[in-house]
Amino acid sequence: MIHLLIALGVFMADSLETGGEDYSPRFVENCAFGPGERLEFSVEYGIIKAGTAVLSVTGPEQYQGLMAYRITATARSNPAFGSFFEVNDINEALLDMVQFHTLRFFKDLNEGDFHYSEEVIYDQDAGLVHYPQERDTTLREMEIPPHALDVLSAFYFARTLPLEVGETYFIDCHIDNENYPLEVTVVERDRIRVPAGEFDCVMVQPGLRSQGLFDQQGEIWIWLTDDQRHMPVLMRSAIVIGEIVCVLKDYTEGPPIEVENPGFEVYPLDGR
Repeated sequence: MIHLLIALGVFMADSLETGGEDYSPRFVENCAFGPGERLEFSVEYGIIKAGTAVLSVTGPEQYQGLMAYRITATARSNPAFGSFFEVNDINEALLDMVQFHTLRFFKDLNEGDFHYSEEVIYDQDAGLVHYPQERDTTLREMEIPPHALDVLSAFYFARTLPLEVGETYFIDCHIDNENYPLEVTVVERDRIRVPAGEFDCVMVQPGLRSQGLFDQQGEIWIWLTDDQRHMPVLMRSAIVIGEIVCVLKDYTEGPPIEVENPGFEVYPLDGR
């Protein structure tokens, strides 16, 4: 269920090559979110309230001399649902506050009998990722495209985009030992009522490829608020065992931190 939350607005396409890419620094303006934001979702399978998923942002914190947001996504089954299928997932990313690319990604998935954990270190200057726990030496280090994002950070990067109806946006991503060009298409506007309130939204229809029982097997629809926050409100997706729905039931806003464009020299550690 966690994957319904961490890949909003992303459509998976063919693999891409990294040769000849431009690795120049970039500056990304963020008016969508900041530390303290917490989004709580009810995860529902038919009439069954299967569990709760939470997206949260903390920081800023230092990582190898850079300033980063810590983005965390968790999903846990409710006691009744967990009695026959227990879910306890966590995905966590460090997202550079200036260039908005991934610095580190970690996941620990526990879904029934399926268990998997992984750490990925992104060396953006070298254009490489490192998998410290990978047993296959051919997969322990890989090339990545410029400013590559993990699947969780890709969602937060997508929230900084204009997301105009009828437009398509592209994001370079590295997921599960592979590079992908990701495509975000904004389909229409809508007004959505959920337990957290009523919101004017834009609807996007992404795709998702991921590990675990809750892999997407069909279409997915996501409604984001039609404002600068682009906050996720409602998600519907086909999974192996049917259709699953995530509805926003509570939220706390986190004001964005104002970050000045450093001109891509050595920028100050306080991110200002």
